Amino acid sequence: MLDGNSIHIWRVGLEATAAAAEDQADSLRGMLSPEENRRANAFRVDVLRREYVTAHAALRLILGKYLGVAPAAVPFAEGLARTNGGSETKPRLMPVTGLGNELSDLRFSLSHTHGASLIGVAMAREVGVDVEWQRPMDDLDPVAISVMSSEELKNWQALRPEDRLGAFFNLWTRKESYLKAIGVGLFHSLQSVTVPVSANILNVYSRSFAIVKDSARVGEWGVSDIPVPVTLSASVCWEGGNMPQITVQDLDVSGTI
Repeated sequence: MLDGNSIHIWRVGLEATAAAAEDQADSLRGMLSPEENRRANAFRVDVLRREYVTAHAALRLILGKYLGVAPAAVPFAEGLARTNGGSETKPRLMPVTGLGNELSDLRFSLSHTHGASLIGVAMAREVGVDVEWQRPMDDLDPVAISVMSSEELKNWQALRPEDRLGAFFNLWTRKESYLKAIGVGLFHSLQSVTVPVSANILNVYSRSFAIVKDSARVGEWGVSDIPVPVTLSASVCWEGGNMPQITVQDLDVSGTI
């Protein structure tokens, strides 16, 4: 059950579900809004377009399940984020007539990357998720310098060279999930945010988490990591200093159509 002290995480394997659902592309696209379909059509590469459609259809399937409405009827809106009284914009839901009060404050976050998607759903608290493919990086050192706080950079450079790529992506998803939770994305200064630096994950199953430090904002935000295949990194960030009950589930989009 989703309540104010819980977060539900959904993992979607886009490569498998997009391939399996290719014959059902019309059904998936039929769940999306005209704007979502326009964005999908902007992708020139077929696999990227299919993954976008699959990820956004998955989000609609999941939110529709909570709201008790058809996926195509999930009422998205662009509005003011409700984080610390800020004026940032982030995706949200419009009110749905007839829903009980327990569903009136549903929050969500979506991230997708090379072959995978992550969706976080929470009630009455902000949530952010991020998943990244650990791609090879010839420019790893200069990128790390440009995005890490001085504390992070010192800890990262102390790692063994062979551990630095994985640690970089763990750091990146932790930081990006926080930026999504507060509703600003990469418009926020990355170097003002400090998260743990480690080659190992903060495993959400063992309730390992850390408090995000942000020199530019006040408020408490927790972050933990979602177990995913070794080629990926994935994190969730939530509003509040205490760790909520986090449930991780898998979704096969093709099996829901």
